Amino acid sequence: MYKYTKRILGVGLASLMAVSALAGCGGSTPSDGASDSSSKDEGGSSSVEVKQYTVDDVMGDAKIAMGDEDNVTLKVWGPQASLALLQKQCDAFVENFKKLGKTIKIECVAQGEADAGTNLKTDPEKGADVLCFASDQGLELFKGNYLQQVRLNYREALESSNLESAYNTVKFKGPDDTEEGVYAFPETGDNGYALFYDKRVLSDDDVKTMEGIMEVCNKEKKKFAFNLGDGFYGCVIPFTAGGTLSLSDDLTTQKLNYDYDKISKVAKAFSDLCSTSDYFKSEDINTTLVSGFKNGTHAAGVVGSWKINDIKKALGEENMGVVKLPTIKVDGKDTQLISVYGYKHMGVNAKSKFPMTAQALAFYLTGEKCQKERCEEIGWGPSIKSLAESELVTDNVALKAIYDQQQYSLPQINILTSFWQATGTYAGNVVNPDKKHDDASMKEYYDNMVENISIQ
Repeated sequence: MYKYTKRILGVGLASLMAVSALAGCGGSTPSDGASDSSSKDEGGSSSVEVKQYTVDDVMGDAKIAMGDEDNVTLKVWGPQASLALLQKQCDAFVENFKKLGKTIKIECVAQGEADAGTNLKTDPEKGADVLCFASDQGLELFKGNYLQQVRLNYREALESSNLESAYNTVKFKGPDDTEEGVYAFPETGDNGYALFYDKRVLSDDDVKTMEGIMEVCNKEKKKFAFNLGDGFYGCVIPFTAGGTLSLSDDLTTQKLNYDYDKISKVAKAFSDLCSTSDYFKSEDINTTLVSGFKNGTHAAGVVGSWKINDIKKALGEENMGVVKLPTIKVDGKDTQLISVYGYKHMGVNAKSKFPMTAQALAFYLTGEKCQKERCEEIGWGPSIKSLAESELVTDNVALKAIYDQQQYSLPQINILTSFWQATGTYAGNVVNPDKKHDDASMKEYYDNMVENISIQ
């Protein structure tokens, strides 16, 4: 099986290990004081107390941040929407260490988070030193040894400052590891979705239930977009029925904790309500929803935080409503829709030629100052607890709704790639008006999903 700890430590970490204590490194004392040796315990083994650093510590001491690295050149991948701000933040990092006598050059390159992991795996040698990626990619990057393990010196700051659920999604443990390691830095806390709607068409009461939304949409001949054909959204059917996910110990098989009798009832509710309407649309909301709001063809849609600013421009701030997902009536009972909730992270390429500086940069870019700037300037929700609980979020109607939905969500962690397409195909069939929805057909759709998810 996978030898994660040994393999991770063997991938381009020589310079990092010289100055930082990493899991599996034993009891050596790094030359820069990254950890201090304590006395031996009663059993005679050497124990190590690892010094903990904050972002301020790193930005104030080039030795802590960079070790002996100098004349550093780094590439950073980030989505186009954040690129200008990302470059500005990287420039500030460069200027800080210039004052401390270090030379750093950083190039920021547009790369969508959804494809960042795939592109890194294609050619790690040419990949970015620091990359932004969605949390569902973390497992595959960990299994393939594409990410450096985060310095132990940073773990306490990451754990204490970030939302617990966000921090949990950057921890991984292979079958041969004795304990979990941390393999990325939480960057955002808002990678989920909520219900956006036109307040001129739908009332606050209408959007509490799927039935209320569809009644108005059918009457007003306006569309409700909910892309259940995408597994990221389609998982609401099994999750609303109480389904959960787990992973085999060897990290190769998705284990579905599903009860078909319960899922079939939720699926029937969606089918009866949605497949029978010309105005329910399981469509690519990333390409249709904003224009639909602008043109007046759409009354509501389910989408994530990345569309907040565009929808606000399309509807006007006074007309944009955003709330958690609605309920749907299952066996006569209003049942809250349960979604998946993820995060965005920054990771450091295991092949980086400048591992110390790359980690210091990722630590800085995901710190409180940079997360606050991203929230204020481009509307990204923070993973830092103090910011997530601040007026930055509570006074932002869209971010507040997305964080509200988090309590009705399962974490996007330890999910194999086979889950997404199979789940989307299943849920898409459930609401597709051109598909059969008798009991036998619905069971066939379900069985196909389970079989395809379980393929190793």
